[in-house]
Amino acid sequence: MAGHQRLETTNHRKLEMSATDRATLSMQTLDEHTATQYVLHKHHLLESSRSNSVVQVVNDVVGLHATAASTPYISLFNRMKTFERRHLDEEFYVKRNLIRVEAMRGTLFITSTKLAPILYQATRLSERLISKWISRWGLSESEHQLLSEKLQGILRNGGKTLPEIKKALPREMTRSFVLKVGNEVYRMTNINIVLNAMMRRGLVISEKCVATSRITEANRYTLVPEVYPQLRFESVASREAKAILTRLYIKAFGPVAEEDIAWWAGFSKSETETALSALASDLLHVRIKEFPKGYLMLRSDYKEFSKFRPSARYSVSLLPYEDPYMKGYKLRDRLVNPDWEKDAYIGGGAEPSIIVEGKIVGIWNRTIEKSKGPIQLRFFQSLNREIERLATRKAKDIGKLMTSKEVSVQISYL
Repeated sequence: MAGHQRLETTNHRKLEMSATDRATLSMQTLDEHTATQYVLHKHHLLESSRSNSVVQVVNDVVGLHATAASTPYISLFNRMKTFERRHLDEEFYVKRNLIRVEAMRGTLFITSTKLAPILYQATRLSERLISKWISRWGLSESEHQLLSEKLQGILRNGGKTLPEIKKALPREMTRSFVLKVGNEVYRMTNINIVLNAMMRRGLVISEKCVATSRITEANRYTLVPEVYPQLRFESVASREAKAILTRLYIKAFGPVAEEDIAWWAGFSKSETETALSALASDLLHVRIKEFPKGYLMLRSDYKEFSKFRPSARYSVSLLPYEDPYMKGYKLRDRLVNPDWEKDAYIGGGAEPSIIVEGKIVGIWNRTIEKSKGPIQLRFFQSLNREIERLATRKAKDIGKLMTSKEVSVQISYL
């Protein structure tokens, strides 16, 4: 495309061919740039695909990562035509169209109440595994049952933070546990253990206070029936939910490799195969130029892709820590040059990243989560002044979103 600067990200490592890879040999080959732009389009990350609806964006990316309190706000800011933090707060805390749940890979997500039963049933631990996890910590069944009943009473009428829960319990009921796993030592109170079990059973949710963006802000634990009286986690069976979640993922992130599906959803190989088998008639095997892997798309999505035309304008985004786009794939050779992957993904987490034409070309600092500047843009390679200008403007806009004031921006190169 005229005016575009090509970003080298292709990883030419030879990979062992799976059944999916072999099936692609006679299938349609996609242009890499168009395929990447199409995913950006589906994620509302192009100027032409920005949305007016918070709930639509959440549904279209399946869920927003919500481990860090600021991530959902900045993820939405990048995807909305106009966005203020109150827009998410209204859908989440007032209308209750959104919910924060533990889902894929045991990670916290904000998803819609429409999709919540699917995410919950597709990724939940079985009762046997929950009981095994509790026992591994050394908590007896009798103590677990007693504390669970006490907590349900304490959390009625609006829920409580952990300090408030501890204050409401007799001091002698609270004690600490230590769990050793190899060389690692973990510590947790019996309250935390039971609250985690209750969340995994769909009885309790945790959420931040209204409008907070600080990861250190205490979680408030509330009973699901009180806050979401119409929500029924059991409205879909687990096996069906796995197939639906797989379809939602392929639609949102496709083209994807089988390895991407299993990693993103946290499925075993057999769970992935079963889900794909249920969707077989809806799936299309494709290839992407210059990449050795085989990929999957929905047939209906491929029809939309065939009509899609990339924009002639630069696409520049400053995505937050653990944004869905960056955290959507196990195989990241289409997102980032292998030489830079260790800088963009640290300790399994996706760093706040500068995205140009769908590629990670740099990172930026997280101090904005504490409402502090400056925002530091660190590019992996020298890019033209227009990209620097656009990235600087985005950074200033994010700074104003999160601090309500002007934040300075600094640029450097790794």
